[in-house]
Amino acid sequence: MEIFQSVPNREEGDAGYISGSLYGESDDENRRLSLKRPAEESLVSPTFKRNRGILNMDYLDILNLDIEDAAQRVCVSDDADIEGSQFGVTFWSSAEKKLFFEAAARFGRDDLSGIATFIGTKSEVEVNHYFSILRRAQLLRQREGLRPAIEFPEYPAAVELSQPLCHRLDEAADAISVRQEHKEQQREEGKWGEYWDITPAIIQNLGKDEDSAENRMLPFVGILNTHNWLRLSERIFMNSSIPSDNWHFIEDHPPSMWATTFEDFHSLAVSFTRRLVQTTIFLSMSRIRAKKELIPTTRNSVRRRDVEAAIASLGLTPNSRQFWLKCARRLRLEVYREPPSRDEEHEQEALSYEEKRNLFSGGQLREKDFQEEKILEDASVDESESESEAGSEVEALGASDYDEEATVDQEANEILRFSAADFPETYRTKESLQNRIAAERRQESYAEELDQYASWQAEAKLWELLQLKPPMEIPKLREPGRLQRSKLDLESMFPIGRDWRNKTKYRSEWEAEETTNTSMETRERDG
Repeated sequence: MEIFQSVPNREEGDAGYISGSLYGESDDENRRLSLKRPAEESLVSPTFKRNRGILNMDYLDILNLDIEDAAQRVCVSDDADIEGSQFGVTFWSSAEKKLFFEAAARFGRDDLSGIATFIGTKSEVEVNHYFSILRRAQLLRQREGLRPAIEFPEYPAAVELSQPLCHRLDEAADAISVRQEHKEQQREEGKWGEYWDITPAIIQNLGKDEDSAENRMLPFVGILNTHNWLRLSERIFMNSSIPSDNWHFIEDHPPSMWATTFEDFHSLAVSFTRRLVQTTIFLSMSRIRAKKELIPTTRNSVRRRDVEAAIASLGLTPNSRQFWLKCARRLRLEVYREPPSRDEEHEQEALSYEEKRNLFSGGQLREKDFQEEKILEDASVDESESESEAGSEVEALGASDYDEEATVDQEANEILRFSAADFPETYRTKESLQNRIAAERRQESYAEELDQYASWQAEAKLWELLQLKPPMEIPKLREPGRLQRSKLDLESMFPIGRDWRNKTKYRSEWEAEETTNTSMETRERDG
């Protein structure tokens, strides 16, 4: 199979067949089969085909704001003004602090390397030091008996939008996308003429005469196998089992590529080849000069290990085997051992991901690879089961009217009976636990009301922005009252592990490795 040529030890007849148009047939057979399609099918528009629609300038303004936020890597529309600060020898500017909080919200405060990479000007040690400063300030407030600066309900949550609104937003986005693509097409036509969009028909005509003016105008034709590039899009990258990612449901013609895209890949191929050749020559000359001092008769030749060393020094992968092995899972491809009939429904089942990887690797997969695949599949199954169980629990809770006092009393009894803390089973202890549990449940209930109100506001605002009426009238929600702040916290009486970070010391990798090596040496001496 030509599209898997990079995978070793595979013959064309041994490879599996991928759903869609990949049946191992020639292009002529595909064209003959496409002519048998009934005439009425060509009149049906693809399901996910974009429509031109009506341009909404308000939606365009929101899009431009999001593009600006993405370019700045922070929400520039945020009104919060953060001043710069000096901590020891490290100075944190206002921009760096905004990047810090943005990265902490995206990656979590445990991903120090990700936060440092996102900021770009601070190391992991400096990021961890800033976190420790914030933690010390929080502990200082707790020791002074002050309430937290931000209560749990005040943390902003993502809003939930209805499905009809999401469809309308997609239509507004398609209207902008189609117009933008039309402008780009006009620019491409002005640059490349009739060859601005490389289709299978154009490739077939270009391949007839290698010295033609068209081939000289398209420099990538002589280097890149344009035919295989389009087949990759048709049979692999745009041939997913999910309809929204399958080209059959998006357009009524096979995938094509713009000439500018081929030109960019041609420039990348030439650039990488030049870098690889230069690095290989440099490494081989260094090896030859060092060896000639001992063996004067050393030949001036480039060897395979010189190329492998050059690939490693440039940080490149020696082959694309792993890329193709993971391709089926990433692109949601359905692979069959035998080509299914076009006239009959598929009776055979698609191969599992383990079978796909073993098939395209020639049976050379390690046991570790199978275990990783099994863990991923089990995790996805467990996640779906947990979601269904959670949904059934929510329905059960909604159906049965639980008494709030009974729920609080049950949680307090569980803490007294099953926790490792040695609480005296007295009335005052139980009452104190119940007060703290009730306070936290009130905060959770208030947070839920705030989230629903924020979602309602966003829903109404977006419908108004689109200048459309919702298919069903949105029930108006009342704005929640003021937050009732409280010092009661279950953590202060019963440590449940929320402050585990304060008890965990940060160590770099070299410190951990040194500790491990020292402990191993100690065990060897004791043994």
